[in-house]
Amino acid sequence: MGIASVAISEKAGPVKRKRVVEVVAASSAFPISTKPKRQSRQSSFAAERLEEQKQKEKNSKILDWHDTVKEVRNFGATAFVGKQKRNHEAEEYKRLTGREKKGQRIPLPIVRGIQKKAAQREAKVLEEAKAAGIVLPAAAASKSKKEKDKNKINEGHSSRHGPTPSIGHVNKGVLTVKRKPM
Repeated sequence: MGIASVAISEKAGPVKRKRVVEVVAASSAFPISTKPKRQSRQSSFAAERLEEQKQKEKNSKILDWHDTVKEVRNFGATAFVGKQKRNHEAEEYKRLTGREKKGQRIPLPIVRGIQKKAAQREAKVLEEAKAAGIVLPAAAASKSKKEKDKNKINEGHSSRHGPTPSIGHVNKGVLTVKRKPM
């Protein structure tokens, strides 16, 4: 880009002033030649000097505390096994993508079996505590009551499509209400 100054005189007023106008000449978007331009000797020296400065900065770079901690943790993570390894991988996935990693899909009959066994273990713990005379909070009794309350609140509401209208019906996003004749 080159900048040039051009003086334009105005003849309108009795005092002749010269106004300075800056003209900017932009290089063309599509060069005529694909051959690289020859650099002048001075610019090549400046490029070498700039390259030397970059090398000095690279060599004398002070360690960043956060980067160092991350590197040490990632190096230590190579020794993780089992659940600790999976948790670390999930954390890295979340850090990189911003969303949670999907869990492994378990067939419904297996999930039901797991839940049934968990309920049996919980009942056994409560029974043992009762036999030992330990008083536990009434979480099991209030749980069913909470579920009932939750169902009452959500009555008439669809979790996917919002609340259902009390009058009329919704078809393809349009609420249709019958008019009563007057």
